[in-house]
Amino acid sequence: MNDAPLILDDEFDGTGLDTDVWNTCHWWDNGGCTIATNDELEWYVPGQVRLADGTLLLTAEQRQVVGAEGRTFPYVSGMVSTGPPRYGAEPKVAFTYGTVEVRFRAPIGAGLWPAIWMLPANQESKPEIDIFEAVGQRPGQATIYFHPDPELNLTASHTLVELPPGQDIADTHTVRLQWSPGRLDFFFDGKKAWEVTGDRVPDEPMYLVMNLAVGGEFGGQPDQSVFPATFEIDYARIWSGGAA
Repeated sequence: MNDAPLILDDEFDGTGLDTDVWNTCHWWDNGGCTIATNDELEWYVPGQVRLADGTLLLTAEQRQVVGAEGRTFPYVSGMVSTGPPRYGAEPKVAFTYGTVEVRFRAPIGAGLWPAIWMLPANQESKPEIDIFEAVGQRPGQATIYFHPDPELNLTASHTLVELPPGQDIADTHTVRLQWSPGRLDFFFDGKKAWEVTGDRVPDEPMYLVMNLAVGGEFGGQPDQSVFPATFEIDYARIWSGGAA
């Protein structure tokens, strides 16, 4: 490691979530939240986020709730974000350039959509850096996605990470993003998995999101037998500035 400042180092050892660092919804929190544009089926609520045995647990379960605008959601789930807690607020932890590292175990089962990703601190939806996402019906595969700023008129790009035989996303894995001017380097279990370079690389403050979505455009039709399902996160670290 070099002298890059460690601005977030959460091993989730306490009895409760550090609310100085984390929110349990996106900034459009309205007694809960979701991402309606993805046709997701979950409504995120704080009760689906807990700490146990040094692990952050984001749990999805089949329970019907009424969310924003009177819409009924068939599932509740958990998420955390270091972004703004509400519209117009400052993010809790945001940075421009640096390193993100997260160790986790993701749940398996159709319709489950765990993700570790980054969004702009200015509350725009793009650019978006997806350090890890997967769907439970393809347990031997992880996806890394990059959605550039719409003003660049560039399409999103991605790569697939095929896990070694005998491994799946439910095993313990570590993802790492090293973000520097004009460069994104992605690592999966210590091995370089992908890179994005050039002017499309963001140069603005961004924040971290970790969530377990259900259904939607990427997640697909849920298998009701897999619930409850939990996304387990051992730690999350962010070094600001130079590579850690």
